[in-house]
Amino acid sequence: MDGNGIISVQRQAPAGTGSPRAFWSRRFVAQGLLTIAAAAPVLARAGIAPPTAPSIKSPPDSGAGKAANAGRGPPQDAGSGAVRSASETDDRLTTAVYINGQGPFRFLVDTGAERTLLAAEIAAQLALPQGRPVLIEGITGDRPGMLVEIETLRMGSLVCPPLEVPVLPRKMLTVDGYLGLDVLDRRRVILDFRAGTLSVTRPQGFFAALFERGDEAVVHTLGSSGRLRASNCLVNGVRAAAFVDTGAQVSVLNPALFAALQKQHRQLLRGPVGLYGVTGGVVTGVAVNIDDIRMDQLRLTYTPMVVAPLQVFDVWGLSGEPALLFGMDCLRRFARVSIDYRRKELRFELASTLLPQPLQAGLPPPLVG
Repeated sequence: MDGNGIISVQRQAPAGTGSPRAFWSRRFVAQGLLTIAAAAPVLARAGIAPPTAPSIKSPPDSGAGKAANAGRGPPQDAGSGAVRSASETDDRLTTAVYINGQGPFRFLVDTGAERTLLAAEIAAQLALPQGRPVLIEGITGDRPGMLVEIETLRMGSLVCPPLEVPVLPRKMLTVDGYLGLDVLDRRRVILDFRAGTLSVTRPQGFFAALFERGDEAVVHTLGSSGRLRASNCLVNGVRAAAFVDTGAQVSVLNPALFAALQKQHRQLLRGPVGLYGVTGGVVTGVAVNIDDIRMDQLRLTYTPMVVAPLQVFDVWGLSGEPALLFGMDCLRRFARVSIDYRRKELRFELASTLLPQPLQAGLPPPLVG
């Protein structure tokens, strides 16, 4: 392997062309993501197995946390699926959000989170009414928090109805807030890496959705309440469920998928990786390279991922079956990614003209019959 990955879109020409060249593939050569975000030496031994239950370290409970857990304790709230690695750089895409007519505030979109999150400092600044205490369920652990009431939340021309959202200190979120599935469901999220923009819009209309660009792969998904997953994903030939988690800075596969891959072929492990959640704590996973991932028209090769039993797989009901999540490290290999929750489809635009990013177009136009 020369370290280069290939991203390709495969299409079938209309029936009846009769040409042996009717099936074509546009391939775009990409510089492989050789180093996943990790502060650890490489192990580079095929015989080393990943930890079956990686250690999870959480900060000690504060007095407020102990009080919140006393007695029956507060209800559980599926807060944020956000996860980051130790060496993450802050080049994340944010969108402008207005709360009760004030702002703009900078929010990340977290497609792996059930609920929207708000920085406690913003809630105090806006004097938002407080609600009941909750346990905020993060990707690496839980943390006691408080709900606040938002009368209106606006993104561009889209206005959400009244919301109750949990709050966390801004130093944990590192932004003003996260938009979760309670806001994103039945809308469309567009991550334009070429332009460096993130937008939340109305879903595509029927006729607009019929149009497919030549450099665009469309992946159809299943699911409800915003939990969209591709069930026709093949990872080195192993069938797995796949979903996009824009709150995750690295891509992760669960132990069930790794075990299935190990039965087929021993995977070359690359070393431990620390994953950090916004609720605190760290999960230690193991880095691995995946040779081939296929979803509908889309094919990815040489994709670095991390093996870890993250809570987000439990929340999505996928801990017991082979599954993986595509984080921002993988999404950035494309020029543009859109998630249409009403139409239940993902669109990946290949980075054929993205400069000076490492993805470059390398082949001539497709053959025609």
